[in-house]
Amino acid sequence: MPNKKIKKIPDYLLKNPLPVLLIAAIFALSFAYISQFAFGYEPCPLCLYQRKPFFAIIAAILFSLTVIKSKKFKNYCVIFCGLMIAINVGLSFYHVGVEEKVFSGLSTCSSQNLEGITNVSELAEILSKTKAVRCDEPSFFFLGLSMAAWNLVYCLILAIFLLLSKLYRLRIRRK
Repeated sequence: MPNKKIKKIPDYLLKNPLPVLLIAAIFALSFAYISQFAFGYEPCPLCLYQRKPFFAIIAAILFSLTVIKSKKFKNYCVIFCGLMIAINVGLSFYHVGVEEKVFSGLSTCSSQNLEGITNVSELAEILSKTKAVRCDEPSFFFLGLSMAAWNLVYCLILAIFLLLSKLYRLRIRRK
């Protein structure tokens, strides 16, 4: 039986993960905005929160590639990106939990309790303040997973990539 090589991540990507993270963040935001504006899937408040770490990653990487180009700052940037990905994993995990009714959502995400309403004007006021898109009811599924669940998977893959990159860079330093 022939010895098959296992494909691995190229060394140059592990040595400097910032370009991969930049492309990954741009891709995630592009997918979100295409889903919103081209296909009409309005984001809920938690979906909007999940976009912010990707914006922070893009800003930090562009800053490190254009303004402060030192190796030390790039290392800080990688740590910052890892923190942003960890925050996004937490947000995505919480969002999936809200969708699955494991966690209660934010007051702007879920249907409100309407039992205490005594007249039509109170109902109209609550309905005018409530956004139409709910966090606990996903509007789109792909291969059985909601967009929040796919974001969780995506961010976990990015976290694993960052961990492998860090292990690779530590191994290089020891040599």
